[in-house]
Amino acid sequence: MAPSEDLAIVPLAGADAEACLALSDEAGWNQTQDDWRLFIENGRTFGIRDAETRLVATAAALPYEENFGFISMVLVTSARRREGLATRLVDLSIDHLRGQRLVPVLDATPTGETVYAKQGFRSLFSIERWQGRSEGGSAASDIKDDKSSDLTTVVALDAEALGAPRGAILAGFLDRAGSRAFVSPGGTGFALIRAGRKALQLGPIVAGSVAEALKLLGSVLTAARGTVFIDVPVRQRDIGEMLARHGFTRQRSFSRMAYGSTMPFGKPERLFAVAGPEFG
Repeated sequence: MAPSEDLAIVPLAGADAEACLALSDEAGWNQTQDDWRLFIENGRTFGIRDAETRLVATAAALPYEENFGFISMVLVTSARRREGLATRLVDLSIDHLRGQRLVPVLDATPTGETVYAKQGFRSLFSIERWQGRSEGGSAASDIKDDKSSDLTTVVALDAEALGAPRGAILAGFLDRAGSRAFVSPGGTGFALIRAGRKALQLGPIVAGSVAEALKLLGSVLTAARGTVFIDVPVRQRDIGEMLARHGFTRQRSFSRMAYGSTMPFGKPERLFAVAGPEFG
């Protein structure tokens, strides 16, 4: 086995998506090959290969056009953990985003939060993942369920809440089979749901009020069918309470962290569910 410091970091391309998926599958994560293509095509995805050229570690740095970029998909195959590979990849991702004058942001697990704090990240807010099942039906009559005509509205609302535009990512979500967009009357809020490897991923949900967010959530839960993951900022307690009433349970927690900053981006009070810890 080659020493970890002898293993070069290389940029990954579309042909590597299948090998990337094998790493996220090994970790039991929900990302699909379509997700990996979004990272590779819209940002910089770094990898480390072993002496046999097998992909053993990854990290993705996704620039969001203004203000910040997102670091995620920090994965190391089980046989090569605790060799410093993840730290090397995160450091390079930080440098890549800072080189574009973007603040690096990531969602950390409780264990990762301690590690990333040592690398200069500061916590912004906490997120909880909820899991449950939806049995399908029809959305509320005044909620528009039509992903084909609402991309401009969705991108604008998302950018205002998140603090940076990411139109290519949202378009990628909506281009997939099974994805759905739910938009409030007047285009004041929206919710997305897309297929994942293990479950449907619900989010983001952006709305101007708690009542609007709850109505959007109810429409998605009524219309979707299958196991659902949703990642909710802890401060949005009404969303958590509604999920609990629908039989959802908390699975894990994350901390959204920014490099060297505790200043919030966008309008976080309008963000009722995030797109996932890989996309922010």
